[in-house]
Amino acid sequence: MLRELRLNNLAIIKNVDLNFENGFVALTGETGAGKSIILDGISLLIGERSSSDMIRSGEEKLTAEAVFDLTEEQVKILNDLDFDIEDEELIITRNLSRDGKSKVLVNGMRVPVSKLKEIMSHVLDLVGQHNHQYLLNKNYHLLLLDKFLSKDGLELKENIKKTIQKISSLSKKINEIEEIKRQIEEKKDIYEFHLSEIDALELKSGEDDELEEEYKILFNAGKIKDKLADSILNLKDSELSILRTLQKTRKNFEQLLNISVSYQEVHDNLEKLYYELDDIAYTVEDMMDEVSTDENRLETVVSRIDSINKLKMKYGSTIKEILEYKEDIEEKLGLISFENDELDKFKAEKQKETEKYFSLAEKLSKKRKDVAKDIETKLKKELKDLKMENAVFKIHFEKKDELREKGTDNVEFMISANLGEELKPLGKIASGGEISRIMLALKIIFSKVDNISVLIFDEIDTGIAGETVKKVAEKLKMISNDVQVICVTHSPQIAAKGNQQFFIKKEVENKITETKVVPLNEEERVREIARMISGDDYSDISIQHAKEILGV
Repeated sequence: MLRELRLNNLAIIKNVDLNFENGFVALTGETGAGKSIILDGISLLIGERSSSDMIRSGEEKLTAEAVFDLTEEQVKILNDLDFDIEDEELIITRNLSRDGKSKVLVNGMRVPVSKLKEIMSHVLDLVGQHNHQYLLNKNYHLLLLDKFLSKDGLELKENIKKTIQKISSLSKKINEIEEIKRQIEEKKDIYEFHLSEIDALELKSGEDDELEEEYKILFNAGKIKDKLADSILNLKDSELSILRTLQKTRKNFEQLLNISVSYQEVHDNLEKLYYELDDIAYTVEDMMDEVSTDENRLETVVSRIDSINKLKMKYGSTIKEILEYKEDIEEKLGLISFENDELDKFKAEKQKETEKYFSLAEKLSKKRKDVAKDIETKLKKELKDLKMENAVFKIHFEKKDELREKGTDNVEFMISANLGEELKPLGKIASGGEISRIMLALKIIFSKVDNISVLIFDEIDTGIAGETVKKVAEKLKMISNDVQVICVTHSPQIAAKGNQQFFIKKEVENKITETKVVPLNEEERVREIARMISGDDYSDISIQHAKEILGV
């Protein structure tokens, strides 16, 4: 609900500070007193156009501010719009400077006017102002219709949503596989050349390390033989070789054993060392025999290493990486060389889910059409009560054979206000009292589900009288049981239904005109209703009549 409204320097308004109650609020006053200016201020707060001409003469800036109490559902909707609401309170401030600059604050955070309009479309509806009315926007019609669906219908909607998500996921997988196939097709010749080049070498894992080792040995064969020969000489072949010297020393200690066993340990160690060195000498001799100086083998090894290194420059820094690359391109080529079972499976599953979608959508459409008939019947009754017996309201369905989370239905509200007129979109009906009554009838039906908590009617009594006015008053009072209704009116019958009433008047002080708005107590309401009945020169009879209308 709209709890507080403050307007400063708007047209002929200097300062207005109003506190509204829930229920039905009536705004009354003489013609030209400034009732429409109040609505202009509210229009600014819902994101409508501003102009520096709206600023009070002699002032540089106007300010409009409102405080709204939100429902839990409205808080949820605004949170889904990435706008955090705390304490279920919404504070809107809009400033306009003489230079045309506009500033909008929502709960203290600056936002563009477009964002303000989006937010307020879920909070307040100005009935009679075409460019803001929620019900005139066909983009909301299907959403409103679905609010009346039964549990089965809502489950269908949820299943359709899940089915669409599954189809989307399958389409993504199919597209990914087909894109990979397309890319592979484009590179097929290159991949096949790479594969043949790698296969030609018949690589083995670790072969490059083995070849590098063999190359070092072959390249240094002469040096290795020299070192091994010198080592054999030092170990056993020279007069001063290690083994001969060690043998002499071992025999010395062997003779000392006959004198004392204390030399046993040294003797044993010398003997052990002698045999170990003897084994080493034989091993070195074997190494000598194994060293190859085959120039042909060296050329073969060098050629092989060069070939492998060329592949490394293209396909990987090691043989392991080259072989992994080979496996990768073999798998890729396999995608276009053979039937892809996974792709066929995804396509079959997508087809099945698509058929399921259209089946669910058809069932949902039938339930929607049943709901639409019920709404049309109820609305016909409401329009008849409002003396529009010849008006015809239809919910037009258009089928779209597309995959959409909302199903295959496009929906638009259509109406013919008078006998013989063709059905037209709701957004194209004429302004005036006629549209106000049509919108009132629609609001009676939809106000319980559209989440709008504030309805403002601008002179809904225009062009109607007698019993029709009484019916309009009763309907407005009825709606106010569910949402806050604020009504600008010249009708005493409508004003009397309000549980709160404000009087709008125009005063001249120091040759400056100013609009003022004052809340009325019970006695003041009686006098204002009497004025609305008989004019400024109201009588005791008018007072009595006013009391009867107010029920006091």
